[in-house]
Amino acid sequence: MKIEFFGACQTVTGSQYVITVGGKKLLLDCGFWQGRRKDMEKINREFPFDPKSIDAMILSHAHIDHSGNIPNLVKQGFAGKIYCTEATKQITQLMLEDSARVQVYDVEYLNKKLSAGAELLEPIYTLEDVAPAMKYFVGLNYHQEFEPLAGVKAYFRDAGHVLGSALTTLELVENGQIIRLGFTGDLGRKFLPILRDPEQIRAVDYLVAESTYGDRLHDTVATSYLDLAKAINETYARGGKVIIPSFALERAQELLYIIHELINQKAIPPLFVYLDSPLTERVSEVFSEYPELLDEETQKTFLERGKDPFIFTTLRFVETPEESKKLNNIKQPCIIISASGMCEFGRIRHHLKNSIADKNNTVVIVGFMAENTLGRKLLDGAKEVNILNETLPVKAKIVVLNSLSAHADQYDLVKFIQNVGKLKKLFLVHGEAQAMTALTEKLIDAQIGEIVVPEKGYSSNL
Repeated sequence: MKIEFFGACQTVTGSQYVITVGGKKLLLDCGFWQGRRKDMEKINREFPFDPKSIDAMILSHAHIDHSGNIPNLVKQGFAGKIYCTEATKQITQLMLEDSARVQVYDVEYLNKKLSAGAELLEPIYTLEDVAPAMKYFVGLNYHQEFEPLAGVKAYFRDAGHVLGSALTTLELVENGQIIRLGFTGDLGRKFLPILRDPEQIRAVDYLVAESTYGDRLHDTVATSYLDLAKAINETYARGGKVIIPSFALERAQELLYIIHELINQKAIPPLFVYLDSPLTERVSEVFSEYPELLDEETQKTFLERGKDPFIFTTLRFVETPEESKKLNNIKQPCIIISASGMCEFGRIRHHLKNSIADKNNTVVIVGFMAENTLGRKLLDGAKEVNILNETLPVKAKIVVLNSLSAHADQYDLVKFIQNVGKLKKLFLVHGEAQAMTALTEKLIDAQIGEIVVPEKGYSSNL
């Protein structure tokens, strides 16, 4: 038995890990790598393993950095089952369809900008590739035991990260040897609005754990209300727009929930909120289908009061590209929420291109930004950025809200890993070097077992 690490190794994108047991291969996640376009093209098109050799797959949740390359995996010969929760299955289809549309749109836009005779770009996959991939999905409930491969038993617990996100516990049997392995995917936080708190993996020999925020502590959720209200009110006073890049899954729903609350509390003026992400609208509808996965307060809103906490009178849904372009002409203060969360794809780039050079506007960063992404450059204080092949000065105010993260922080990660119990090995993934180093130092004192920070291509026997 062995495990190989092919993605999200000392970086926070493109999760892919392969377990070999009894001569069969099980893939954990199949994410899109996000960063420099040239690197992204090569990394996402060319798998570091033969897709035909993979016998089954487990998907932790629907975020694109965990699910986004599944259609390409199937195109290149994978034909096994893909196991995930029912909610993840439903949301992943929406996410992959949107990813395909965005790729096609971006390629068409960029090809128009190419010089004569230049080689045309092509999407990694299109909408026609998504439906064949979805045929391999198997949706399961939390705590329901299943066998992805002969000699492998598995079940999911609630990760509390996004709707349907799962912590996976695997029991691997080979030549009479029994090994238990845990995989966090992305671990959520306690006390966030909307979702239930994450459950706990216990008594495993090996743990593959994310480490996104291994070097920092989050502010309280209450802080996010205050800081977001301050950013909106100050921008309103300047007569500007508030632009919020947001993941369509979970973060956008939290933003709508919080803005709705702030308007009700009269903490901000009732200005128009434009949700320029058809995907977010569709994903939000899925939440109402799984009320049992929501926290007690949100369940009461859906079930007892019969209301949708994401809908309010000043919210406007933006569907078509033409409607999206019209937002450029709005002169009065407003809020625009758009995908993608790291500013690498989709309509958010057009809003940033239109708004970033205006000192009256504000860009609110509400999620993790991977290295080399446009969002990371803004977060790091870049004075100018390249957006859609045009260099623009950054004059808009950049506000960072760490309190809204759906990832566990250093304290939560240490507690979670300690509560697993003594380990033979802990593999830290899905984190940048600084975060992993800081988390490792904290965990060494806890004496939880050997700690490994794999590089891409690293392999370990189990």
